[in-house]
Amino acid sequence: MRNSIKIERKKLGKKGDYATLVLFGLIFLLGFLSIFWDLKLGIVSVVCVIISYFLNRKIDLILYLKWFSIALVLLALLVSWLLRLSFWIFILQFLALSCIHAVIALIAAIQDDHTDIIFSMNADKFSCLCPGDDYKGYALNPMGYLKHFKTKDIDSIQQDKHGLLIVVKGESLRPRELTASEITQILAYFKAEEFNLVEVIPTRDIHHAESELAWGKIMAIGVPVVLGSLSAYFLGDNGRNTVVSMASLLIPLLLIPLLLKLVNRWKHRSEKK
Repeated sequence: MRNSIKIERKKLGKKGDYATLVLFGLIFLLGFLSIFWDLKLGIVSVVCVIISYFLNRKIDLILYLKWFSIALVLLALLVSWLLRLSFWIFILQFLALSCIHAVIALIAAIQDDHTDIIFSMNADKFSCLCPGDDYKGYALNPMGYLKHFKTKDIDSIQQDKHGLLIVVKGESLRPRELTASEITQILAYFKAEEFNLVEVIPTRDIHHAESELAWGKIMAIGVPVVLGSLSAYFLGDNGRNTVVSMASLLIPLLLIPLLLKLVNRWKHRSEKK
């Protein structure tokens, strides 16, 4: 058997599970408190959530999400017509209370003691955690960013002040969650196996490209926020004109994801050049 290296972590996604649990827990709490706002509507919503819970144990509702959504809308129309209840409030309350399903699943996931492979490598292929700049998604689901590559495609591998740096076909990868001793172990493995690598790519150039991307994202977020705030202050008469003020604050928030996508696209085009 060929030599290989494997690095594991226990409960790597535990922090993300806790954050998601808090989020769904708060939404469920809002739904629970809304029951007392309209007790009749609340009872109907609770009964529907209980039915959906037992139904989900028989069939996976996620696989039939389209049909379940249609059935929910029809049920809401029927409830609003027969019991003279609000259609939209029933929908929102049902969705909020349904978060209890996610809460139960997340508690079970947190209690589960499992081990994840965060880095593995042999002569044919290797895998590592590479979230890139998606820190939010990585915090919620780190193992969703486990990527696989061919070992022969590695151009260079080195250690710098930011940790381990692997260049695969001109693309810079920074594996996450590795300790200094584990990085040393990986570099020693490479040296022992005598992989054929091209000349090490200057770290200075890589740091420059990373700095450009970071500043691009700061500008993509900061500029719309600043312009929106100024617009709300001057055009919205310091918040007195509610419509203009809300538009000035909401439009930049909608533009930020688009600008971030443009920055990422610009990065990939620069790498190809």
